[in-house]
Amino acid sequence: MTARKKKTPARKRAAAPRTRLAPDERRAQLLRCALSAFAERGIRRTVHADVAKRAECAVSTVFLYFPTRDDLVDAVLGEVERFYIELAEQVHASQAPATEVLLEHGRRYRASIDSHPDHAYVLLNWSANVRSRTWPRYLALVERMTESHRKTIERGITEGTLDPRLDAESAARIIVGYAHMSTQMKLSDMEPERASHFGRQVVYSMLTPVEDAPAA
Repeated sequence: MTARKKKTPARKRAAAPRTRLAPDERRAQLLRCALSAFAERGIRRTVHADVAKRAECAVSTVFLYFPTRDDLVDAVLGEVERFYIELAEQVHASQAPATEVLLEHGRRYRASIDSHPDHAYVLLNWSANVRSRTWPRYLALVERMTESHRKTIERGITEGTLDPRLDAESAARIIVGYAHMSTQMKLSDMEPERASHFGRQVVYSMLTPVEDAPAA
């Protein structure tokens, strides 16, 4: 009898309820879990139950914060947008020479794949969802990234550090397009120096006016 009495409090302590999170904290936790689920399962396949499993909570809790699957998708993509837009804004706010800003964006982007792999996986998957309702939103994000690069290239032309014959928009679009390939290379475990060298090659080649390119 004595032994049983000693074990009872231990069982009660083990079954004690978890600390209740404040609404903002719970939503942030669920969003992190949603990012993880979307990164692993993809935008089309992930459902509320996948998020609940990672958060170790009831599925109804996920529905409380994200009432529909569209709400869940929009929240995850919104976080991905926020992350990459803030990264671009921070880099392109620099008044360093335009070429250095463009190279720094590439370095910061590649580093972010290591620090925030879920964001990178979701972005890569998003870029392949051409027939999804999310496709126009992805294109809008690409346009925003392109605009950041275009302005930096045009600043370089104005300041005289870049050739005035450059087509700023075309160069910007190609550099932004390189991000997709950069993500693939990084996630395939390509040697960092090789990926970095390729990124520098892309930037410098895009800053060469078409008039100077070899004839086709």
